[in-house]
Amino acid sequence: MILQNKKKFYLIGTNASDIGDCTLQAIEKFKHAKVVVLSKKFDSKFIELLENKKIYYQENLSRKNDRGLWEKIYELFESTDIICHLVDGDPVLDEEGLQEVNFFKIKRINCEIISGIIKVVNYLNLSSELLTNREKNFSSTFLKEFNIKKIKKIINNLYFEKLIVFVENKDELKQIMSFFNNMPLSKIRKFNISSEKHKNLKNNIKIIEELNTPSYIIVENNEKI
Repeated sequence: MILQNKKKFYLIGTNASDIGDCTLQAIEKFKHAKVVVLSKKFDSKFIELLENKKIYYQENLSRKNDRGLWEKIYELFESTDIICHLVDGDPVLDEEGLQEVNFFKIKRINCEIISGIIKVVNYLNLSSELLTNREKNFSSTFLKEFNIKKIKKIINNLYFEKLIVFVENKDELKQIMSFFNNMPLSKIRKFNISSEKHKNLKNNIKIIEELNTPSYIIVENNEKI
């Protein structure tokens, strides 16, 4: 039986490719944790930062970041009292962060989410592109969870300017591809489509089909630019 009164779970977001994107708050939590769970795709510098910690790779615990993984992490509380789970990106926007934290709260484990760098923001900054243009009152919409009905509603809105969609798997990619393929040609020409993998696709639907997932797709209304 796990005694929850002193158990603590931190869900920490960061950039798996760049340890420099770790917030000071995240690093402070690393110091106190005895066990850290992270993906094998994290840069080796993270492992150096986590010296003297017990490290578990989430791929060895479960194939997906879902309830199966969370059950395995919960079992680790049998032998420790503070666990950090590092995720690539922002845990609320990019992952099932709220569901994951809720899982541990139901188990009566104290939980805290440490927000991280949103990957697509970091990508755009490096490309010297802006999410918003104050001179033109340009705004962006983040879609927290993939929902093709919401995507259609946002893009068809008269005031739509820029939409950023996180595409986690090939099924979601197929849905958004089908949506763009079924749009009238005149409508498609209103949009620039880009992603974290390809800087500017300019309506090249074939390139989108070749995208690796997970990835971001950025849809812009050219009439607003």
